[in-house]
Amino acid sequence: MKPIIKTVISSLAATTAMTLFSYAVSDHEKENFREPDLLATFIGRTCGVGKEASQPMGWASHYLIGAGFAIAYLLFFKNTNLKSSVKNGILFGGGAGLVGILSWETLFQTHSAPPRTNKKEFYAQLMVAHIIFATTLALFKNNRKL
Repeated sequence: MKPIIKTVISSLAATTAMTLFSYAVSDHEKENFREPDLLATFIGRTCGVGKEASQPMGWASHYLIGAGFAIAYLLFFKNTNLKSSVKNGILFGGGAGLVGILSWETLFQTHSAPPRTNKKEFYAQLMVAHIIFATTLALFKNNRKL
């Protein structure tokens, strides 16, 4: 399979796995930790558009950000002596989780009307979600059938 197609498939799978985890935690905790919904709220309040416009933009933004993280992951392992593995995926996911938390905190701190959510719990689940994301990437990258 061509590397670009494998990258797209890996990115979609990893972002979907992460998102499913975030939705499950949201339902369990009765909180909104759904990244696409939170992004849609930020977009809607910034651009002054309703849900019918902001929701697709939130989902598109979420998957584009996921593609960016996936490309960073693949480039990291291509340009270092480290091998893509579940263990290294977990470590990369921890780093990606820190970047994600800092990015979200910047959004929450700088936006004039941020959505309400329990940030401490959101960031805890976000860290785990990024570990799931990067582990999924590792599994797809190492799958020779793709």
